[in-house]
Amino acid sequence: MGSGQAALLLLLGCLTLLVPARATADAAAPSLSPLGYWYTQDHRGVIQIRPCGADLCGYIEGISGFPPDGHVLRDIHGTPQCHLELLGNLRFHPADGRWHGSVTNPEDGQTYDAELWVPADRTLRLRGYVGIPLLGVTQLWPPFAGTVASDCHYRSAAG
Repeated sequence: MGSGQAALLLLLGCLTLLVPARATADAAAPSLSPLGYWYTQDHRGVIQIRPCGADLCGYIEGISGFPPDGHVLRDIHGTPQCHLELLGNLRFHPADGRWHGSVTNPEDGQTYDAELWVPADRTLRLRGYVGIPLLGVTQLWPPFAGTVASDCHYRSAAG
């Protein structure tokens, strides 16, 4: 074996040792509280995460893009999306520092497993998946600052 191959094997061995350590450090990092108001990734909605029994749930509290008739958008079942539960049964898991539960897509009614966490940058991460988190997509939800009316119209603090 040449010195180049030996160096490559040594580098790969070191990387193998570092990757699990990094994953463990990320998983063990404490998550900030997800309680409060969050813009959805596309900023078309404002979700409030609050206690519901022993768990946390997330509700659609603000909606942008109301139809011209002014009526609130409806889900697949015809139920108004205003105040609709989007996130459910979120329970904190100390082993990975994340909240685990479900997320429902109001447009098609599909429910997926979900996990969420809030790292130090204070942007909520919501990962919806089927089966295992590896088979999912993570959205970034920035914090919302502003006011939300009972009819789901909202105004950001920026105007």
